[in-house]
Amino acid sequence: MPVNYLDLKNQITAYGETAVALRQELMHRLLDCRTLLQDYDSRLADLQAAVAEAAGQNKGLRCAVPLEEQLSTHHAAQLPAPPCTILAADGSQINPDPHGEELYGLVNVGVFTMKPGSGSAPEVTIASSLLYDESLHPNGSTASEALIALMRDTREREILAQMALAEAAPVVTLTDGPLELFREPRTENAFDNYFKKYLSALDKMADHHVITAGYVDRPRADLVVKMLELVRSNKEEQPFKGVSDLALFTPMLNPGERSAVFKLQSSSAEYYSNEIEKGTPGPRTLHFYYLNVGYDNLPALARVEVPLWVVENQQMMDLLQSVLVEQSRQAGARPYPYPLIRAHESAVVRMEERGQVTQMLEEELLKHGLMPGMNSNKQSHKQYRGRGRM
Repeated sequence: MPVNYLDLKNQITAYGETAVALRQELMHRLLDCRTLLQDYDSRLADLQAAVAEAAGQNKGLRCAVPLEEQLSTHHAAQLPAPPCTILAADGSQINPDPHGEELYGLVNVGVFTMKPGSGSAPEVTIASSLLYDESLHPNGSTASEALIALMRDTREREILAQMALAEAAPVVTLTDGPLELFREPRTENAFDNYFKKYLSALDKMADHHVITAGYVDRPRADLVVKMLELVRSNKEEQPFKGVSDLALFTPMLNPGERSAVFKLQSSSAEYYSNEIEKGTPGPRTLHFYYLNVGYDNLPALARVEVPLWVVENQQMMDLLQSVLVEQSRQAGARPYPYPLIRAHESAVVRMEERGQVTQMLEEELLKHGLMPGMNSNKQSHKQYRGRGRM
């Protein structure tokens, strides 16, 4: 028995008992937060000043910063979406297994291309990159899972940029998850090198006016909530603890509507800002908004992260919103952008495929007169299913 259910029974009972009280407390906090949002609906300068002051005292501050739209903004999508090319990318990876037969890694990226209304069939492009030797040991030690994840995200963006530049405008590129890769920038050379490549791909898309976005399904962030905490008169610590932006915006946005656009204040924001001059944010400065891609009886909110060059172009913003709403509804009762669904299907690496890659590597070693490796004793026992009871 993998889990001791007798041990868990009392704990699960306690979980249910505390859940009721916790939900009630969260509802009180949510109502207070909504009241504060209404009070500051048009007081954007006050909010901007509060964030600037707090950021000066806390470099790790992570919250929203309002721009020019009122906090209660709800902007409707224009449907059907205008003609465009949609490129959606997703990636997966094989992390190096020190207990496996061969030590290697792999990054697999799938790109789904479609041109709605054109009559042309969608296309799938798959790019697979084997990680070995120097690519697997960029700092002299085996690449960590975090570094390989960065390699994957960078490769997604590089391929999207390359393919987008070959298409006629307008082009919309989508990835699953935020544009902000990590909250705490790494200082190792390998991280820095790949991160610069990621930013370079964004710059290429900015130069060619490509509409790009990161799509975060059912977000759990509290960026707007944290902003509102900064102006609460009661200075208790975390007065809205547990309240999410999702809970705050769900009743505010009708199907197809987006919220106001906010700039992202975070410790890593400066790495994206590429300021043209002091105090003037560069085109890839990160922003976000919330979007309801659901239905009247089934709201489905996502956080959409976009760079400044998209935010500053109303036509781009409207096209992106229309595409996301229209394509999410293609998924039926569980709204999610159809191109991202297909990109994920093409990118995922299954266990049997990993076994096939390992076999191909072993066969290649044998061709060169080298004996393949063996898995570790630990892994051998884990894989063995024939053991009886002692």
